[in-house]
Amino acid sequence: MRLRRDKYHFQERGGFTVDATVKRGAEHLPFQRVPDPELCVVFLRQHIGPPNEPLVGPGDRVTEGQKIGDGEGHMCVPVHAPVTGRVTKIDTAYHPGLGAESEAVFIERASEEIPPLRLSRFDPDRLQDAEPDALVGAVREAGVVGLGGAGFPAHVKLSFRDKAEYLVINAKESDPNVACDVRLKQERPAELVAGIRAMARMLNVKECIFATRAQRGEFPELEERLRKAGVELAHIRPSYSVGSDKLLVKELLNVEVPCGAYPPDVGAVVHNVFTAYAVARGLYDGEPLTSRGITFISRYTGPRNLWVKVGTPMRHVLEHMGIPPDTVQRLVVASMLMGGAVPHADVPLVKATAAISAFDPQERSPYERERACIRCGYCNMVCPVSIYPVLIMEAEKRGQRGKLRRLHAEDCIDCGLCSYVCPSLIKLTGYLRRAMAEVKQG
Repeated sequence: MRLRRDKYHFQERGGFTVDATVKRGAEHLPFQRVPDPELCVVFLRQHIGPPNEPLVGPGDRVTEGQKIGDGEGHMCVPVHAPVTGRVTKIDTAYHPGLGAESEAVFIERASEEIPPLRLSRFDPDRLQDAEPDALVGAVREAGVVGLGGAGFPAHVKLSFRDKAEYLVINAKESDPNVACDVRLKQERPAELVAGIRAMARMLNVKECIFATRAQRGEFPELEERLRKAGVELAHIRPSYSVGSDKLLVKELLNVEVPCGAYPPDVGAVVHNVFTAYAVARGLYDGEPLTSRGITFISRYTGPRNLWVKVGTPMRHVLEHMGIPPDTVQRLVVASMLMGGAVPHADVPLVKATAAISAFDPQERSPYERERACIRCGYCNMVCPVSIYPVLIMEAEKRGQRGKLRRLHAEDCIDCGLCSYVCPSLIKLTGYLRRAMAEVKQG
């Protein structure tokens, strides 16, 4: 097969473009399953919300699919053992989503093969007989979180029946280094649509919309299944930033999500396409969320789509791809524009990890050569939510919390475009993240 390598650009505000050529060709490559690692490191907190408590201890034997951590809070989402084995310790490790140490269960994989544990299953042919609350509870028990990157508890979003009029499935595929969503649509259309139907049942919405950048006819089986399920197929413009939930709602429904509000406040519940798949696996196969698809990119391998167990150290992924970990200078997790570099290759994947990009010593971070701001205004021009990144950066440096509120720093969608276009190579996203945290704390 000849893979297309032509330029692949997304249009952004202010006349700027995002170059996504790096993932060109990955849309045609099926998922490769990465063998289970010898050691899995499973964080107890893989969701937005309070951390879980461990349900196992050192020396305990665990079976794949067994719940190993949970909490009592409404925002808590349980975690499950991705492999069968023995708990060696409960200790802290570097969490790629939090950017800090976090408590985790260390599981040494057993050599014997034991059938994985499964949850209670629902009959997809009798979906209308199932109570919405029972379905929502089952989604929680399956450990499903938002798989677009944020890790918001899926069961919480699926509880907004009183607010929801629209269910929007975000299949934007616009991150410059993420192609796993595209492959999921190609390889698992039946499960995807089954998950969407279940979500619609839980929310009792009047309309379901499947938002994709793909052109009509690119995924014929999926399109036919969506049509039969009564799901509207919406083709959105090729833009990176429009993949943000708030901007996607504006694009599709022409409804602005107010400052400080969220899509459910205007009647729309947005879920990532991978989340819909995980919901179907949890409800109909009784399979908790212990693995997922990711896109791996390096200059040696090009883009590849992999299916990996949650808790797999990145070192294991690199070795599977034939890359000696000590030859990698930098590992970026998630979107190249939004994700951050991790300190070493032993950092494990979490549920929300959608991509890994490996850079060698010749591919150093451009932000290592930061220069003084030249007041060009590019960051303000490209910002998709029309805030002023450079002014927020300066206010954050000075500790001016009141000014940060007046500048609406909390409206930042953390897209990374301001850093991407900065000619002075300033990583403004770091300042904006701290600014958002200060405003929310205050």
